[in-house]
Parts: sequence; structure tokens; C-alpha cells
Amino acid sequence: MRRAAVVACGNKKTLTMETAAPVRMIRRKKTRRKSASSTAFALALAGVFCVGVGGCRNVPFYRMTSKASKSLPLSREGIVAFERGDLARAEENLREAVELNDSDVETCLYYAETLWKLGKRAEAVAVLEAAAEKRATIDVEVALYRSLGEKALETNRPEDAVAWADKIVDLTPKSAIGWELRGKATRRLGRPTAALEDFQRAAHFAVDDRGLLREIAAIQNEIGDFDSGLATWQHLERLYPVNREPAEIFAGQGEAYCGLGLVFEAEESFAVASASAPEVVEYRLRLAETRLARGEIDGALAALNEATVRDPNDPLVQNLRARALQMRQTASVSGTISR
Repeated sequence: MRRAAVVACGNKKTLTMETAAPVRMIRRKKTRRKSASSTAFALALAGVFCVGVGGCRNVPFYRMTSKASKSLPLSREGIVAFERGDLARAEENLREAVELNDSDVETCLYYAETLWKLGKRAEAVAVLEAAAEKRATIDVEVALYRSLGEKALETNRPEDAVAWADKIVDLTPKSAIGWELRGKATRRLGRPTAALEDFQRAAHFAVDDRGLLREIAAIQNEIGDFDSGLATWQHLERLYPVNREPAEIFAGQGEAYCGLGLVFEAEESFAVASASAPEVVEYRLRLAETRLARGEIDGALAALNEATVRDPNDPLVQNLRARALQMRQTASVSGTISR
């Protein structure tokens, strides 16, 4: 008599035959050893395959049906159309590809991004949320959760953005992506200290990332840590070529100098920011304020005149102008006009 034994091997099963007769005991042991050896080899081979593709957990195994195979060229054509900006063509091809094979998470992601750019926001989010229920490689899952988080922020749902950020952190805790998204969401929720911690964690994995450093420096100014804020703004300035620094950096330095009571340095920083971005009325307004703080009334009025040219109806500019004119009138009466 013989009986069948099923030996597990990864996702497959190996069928071996064992002989029950006592007279074949020695041969039976050899057969068992051979079967065990074959099983071990198959398991090792499966392990090598899993490592080679980046881990078994991340590979969505499914049988390739005729519909799935037909979706591949449509997906490729749709992605190419998306990348070259042909959104109508991209929507058509990607929609057909998703209808044929909704297990392809990456295609679903491109389809949703296309819909979002076409203004079909609710439909795009629905596609993304359905795709989030499926499995894909870690990179694709991270991209999917990031897209959902960013869209949650754009539609004023920071709590949802935090939830998607946490999913990214769970998948890739040593990546800046999840921490940065979480920092943006917690800041939107009015928790600047928690946001600062998240951004600093992100910066630990993305050293000298300019966007992260801007977020960190801005929050440091916001919470009144002006020493740290100034140091961060100055470090950020060094990451740009000379005369190519964004005006925002000098404006941030100006705010930090103001917080530290260094009005002259603040005035210089706001002057550079105003010259770098003359269209930004706020920088000229802050320049005028620092000049007034130093008693330079005419210099403040000059900055306000330039701001008025940009926006003649700005109430803040008008109010500060009235204040500067009042200061000049008072100084004229006392004979101490500052030139």
C-alpha cells in the first residue's frame, strides 16, 4: 500500500509517495530524505525569488487573465499620454485599463491623478481609496498614500492626511515622505510644535532638503524660537548659489532678527527681500515697519509708496502710511524730522 503526502513549499504543494511495507523500510527512509531535500531546495529557491523581487509581502500575485493582459498596453499608452500632458487621451486609455484590471494599483494611481487634473476630484479620490484596499509594491503603496494625503490637505481634511501619513510611516519609517506629510497635516491642525518634530524627523532622513528646512525655519519663527529660526534660515541661504536665493529666505531672516530685537539687521534683510521680489507687498510693508521703528520716516514712506503701486487698496499699507504721516507731522512740529 502507498499513501500520498503533501509537503508545503511556498505557495505550492509537492506530492510524494510513501511505501508502507516493512520490507522496504530502508528505501522508504531514503525516499523521505530525498523528499525533504527537494522541499528544502524549493523553499530556498522561493526565498531567493522573494528577495529578488523585494520581499514576498509586496508582490501582488494573481493569475494573468486575458483581460489583464489586454490592459497592459492601454496602461502604458495612458501613462505616456499623462506625462506629456494629453489628459483626454490619458483618461480614456487609463479608464479602459482599470476596467480590465483593477488590481493594477499603479494604473489606478495614474488614472486618479488624471481625473484630479481634469477637475474630477471626487471621482479621483474614490479611485484612490478603492486602490488603497489592494496590495502593491511598497513604492507604489507609498505613492498612493502620499497622493491621498496631499489631496486631503488640498480639500481641507488634515485629519485624513495624518491617517495616510501614518500608513506611510508604518511602511517606510526611515523615509522622509511620511514624516513630511504628517508635519504639514499637524501644522494645518494648529499644532506647530508637533509639526516641527515631524519635519525634523523628515530632515534626519533628507539632509539639506530645502523644502523641509523652510518648513522648520518658518515654524521656529512662529513659536518664537528666533535663535534657532535664524540659524536655519542662514543655513538654508548657503544651500543656494549667490544671488539666486529666494526672497522668502531673507524675509524669514528679517522676522527672526525682529524677534531678537535686531531692528537694523531686520531692515537690511527685508530690503534684500523686497529687491528680490518687488511684487510681494508684504516684504515692503515689513521694510517700512522696521524703518519706522528706527525713526526713518521718509524711508518708510518711500517703501510704502512702492507697495501702493503694487496694491493701492491694501488696508495694511494705507494704515501704516497714515501712521507714518502722523509721525512726520509730530516730528515737524517738534523740529526733529528724521531724514
